[in-house]
Amino acid sequence: MKFKSASVCIGLSLLSFSVSTLPRFINSPQVLAEEVSSLCPLPSDIAVTFLNSKCQEVKLEQPQTFYRYYSNSGNKYGRYLTTDKYKTNVEVIKNLALNQAWGNQATMIETITLPAGTITYQGIVAPQAPVECYPGGAQQTFIKNSQDPNIKWSDGENLIVEQFSCP
Repeated sequence: MKFKSASVCIGLSLLSFSVSTLPRFINSPQVLAEEVSSLCPLPSDIAVTFLNSKCQEVKLEQPQTFYRYYSNSGNKYGRYLTTDKYKTNVEVIKNLALNQAWGNQATMIETITLPAGTITYQGIVAPQAPVECYPGGAQQTFIKNSQDPNIKWSDGENLIVEQFSCP
């Protein structure tokens, strides 16, 4: 088991210390240690889509517009959004790290308006392998419930489609 952070309870006090100080406390029964797997309050399979598994929970104070890129109507109402607007599918594929094995060729764009009060998770897109093809780096927003009837989804529009090739 790897420890990245730990806490020690002494009476009513709580002490925190780094991993480098852990060995001298490891045999102490008062050590309450936990592994810190990500800095994103989402399941790990979603957190890893954010750069370094870092995202921030943000409650929208007012309605906000985002973009969603997709290539078939079955994927129109997804949970991954962005504030970044692109003109071509290749820009989308690279910046949102859409590995083409997943099937999203990003030929369509739509706008989505989330209502005030919506809880979002925001961060930067993590790269996907191979990194030279899918570097990521764009803004990413994740919502837990894309079926909320208060979300306003636009009709999709065609993007400029260019040939994408990955070495």
